[in-house]
Amino acid sequence: MNSILLLALACARDPLAEAGQSYVSEMQPLFAQNRALGEQFLQVASKVKKNEADATAVAGVVSDSAAGEAAAMATGAAQVHPVEAELAGAHGELVAAWKHRADAYTAVSTAWKAKDTAAFDKAVADAGKASDEEAAAADHLERLLEPAGVNVDVYP
Repeated sequence: MNSILLLALACARDPLAEAGQSYVSEMQPLFAQNRALGEQFLQVASKVKKNEADATAVAGVVSDSAAGEAAAMATGAAQVHPVEAELAGAHGELVAAWKHRADAYTAVSTAWKAKDTAAFDKAVADAGKASDEEAAAADHLERLLEPAGVNVDVYP
């Protein structure tokens, strides 16, 4: 009897691991898009640090197309519905961060076109906050799924 119970337990599946694997598979294209979008900003940040770029270069990266891409990523992520409650909560944090980023990028572009430096500075600060939110959400997902053996890489 005990050996049957042990065998049953050994064969039992980890629901979080299964949900996590499914989640990562479904989110992988969005994670790849996230990486590409992030690389655009890293290139500009490097140029800004070297005094090779200014606010014009930043505004060029946070253009309508980047804002649209960020919005599409947020919308795509919002269509993913993990079945495991804790995973769904962590995913919701990522969706919110991506939505905030899309809103900030749109505000940056709008402020730049309007030549509104105060609104531009606020929008850039909001984009930074959204980046911090994204990092916290990614960390939460990683901490949640790592014990289940699932690797989450929001920035592949």
